[in-house]
This record gives sequence, structure tokens and C-alpha cells, in this order.
Amino acid sequence: MTQVKHSSRWRVWHRWLSLVFGVQMVLWSISGAYMVFFDIDYIHGDHLIKDIASPVAPTTELASIDAVLAKYPHSQSIELETRWLNNKNVPVYHVTGHQGERVLDAQSLEPIVFSKQDIEALAVRYYALEDPKIASIVYLTDEAPSELNPKLLPIWQVNFDDFGSTSFYLSETSGELLVKRHTFWRGFDIFWMIHIMDYEDRVDIETWWLQGFIIGTFLLMITGVVLLFFTISFKRKPKQGEGA
Repeated sequence: MTQVKHSSRWRVWHRWLSLVFGVQMVLWSISGAYMVFFDIDYIHGDHLIKDIASPVAPTTELASIDAVLAKYPHSQSIELETRWLNNKNVPVYHVTGHQGERVLDAQSLEPIVFSKQDIEALAVRYYALEDPKIASIVYLTDEAPSELNPKLLPIWQVNFDDFGSTSFYLSETSGELLVKRHTFWRGFDIFWMIHIMDYEDRVDIETWWLQGFIIGTFLLMITGVVLLFFTISFKRKPKQGEGA
């Protein structure tokens, strides 16, 4: 009788723990399956972009590096690149320093300011899939969407009308593609949030939520093992009058 009473008490505990922590275990399983099923390169959106870099023609007349340094003496990095402007590749100097970054015309050394039309043309060039259709272009200055690090503001957001609702984020100063997002990345972000139980930044894998639920699942397993022990021992116990 005492054994039945104890098993009943353990069964109540097990049911309550199952109710509280069992749901999260199911969510861990679903989120883990999603993250395993999709290739991480696909989630990163590598299939959405192509390399648009092209070499500068050796016969092109360029301003010297010394001229760049004379005009921008605090430059820490100077890179000769090309940018797609006015339907052609234009040689530019990508200059970075403690005062920020800028792109200069490699011949005149005049700063290049990327217009909305320039950003649209660059986004289409970056887009690797067929028939790119742009749904909208937004210049973000104050508030970043949840899928973007606010430190990257201000930035251009180019949204495509495609299967994955793709969004490209291009630098306002260099025209570079800094971030790419699509529906399956956004789903991954949600499932990652659920999996690590960090509902704000998605970076802390040691939240007190996660630690608490891990302890709770261990308690759930312990009560299950105890109930299994009671069940086995109760079945093995001979009924009164048996074995006579």
C-alpha cells in the first residue's frame, strides 16, 4: 500500500513536470530538426549572390596611391576595386581610416556618392538567381529591422519579389553587400531563438531560462525512471494466494 502511495505521488510530480518542461523538449526537437535539415550555406544565403568583382584594366590611367595619401593622410587602408556605376565597371579606391570609409573615383579622386539608382543596379548585379524583380528599396537611418544589426545603420535595404522574400543590405558609403536575408534564414533565426531560449539577442547560449529548463528536464527524467522502477517492482510482486 505504501508503495502505491509513493508511486502515485511520483506520478503527480512527473505529470506536472511533463506539462511544464515537456513542451520545451518538443520545441527543442523541432528547432533542432530544422537547423539540421537545412544546409548552413543555404541559410546564409550564399546561393543568392554571385561574385561581381572584376579586375581593373592594366591600361587604365589611375591616380597614384601617394596622391590618395596626400588628399587623405589619415587613411589606414587603400584598396583598388571596381564598382558597377552607370552600367559599367568603374575603377575606385576604397579608403578606410579612423574617420570612416569612402569610395573615390580612382582617376579624379572625387568621392562617389551612391544614389538609389546606383544601389538598385548593384543589387541586381549581386543577385544570382534568374529574373531579379525588386519590390522596394528603403534607406534605413534610425530603426533597424530585427534581422539587421543596428550598428550597420545607415544602410540601403533592397527587397526582392521572389520565393524567399530576399533582402539585400548594401553599404551607403561603399556600395558593398553587407548582409543578405531570406525567409529560411528568418525561420532559422526564430528556431535558434527558441532552441537557446535567448529571446532578445540570440547570442547567449547560457541564459538562465535555458539552464533552468535543462535542470527541469533532468528532474522529469528522474521522476520517469522512479516511476519505471515502481511499475516493474509492482508487476513482479506476487499477488496474495499466488505461489502457494
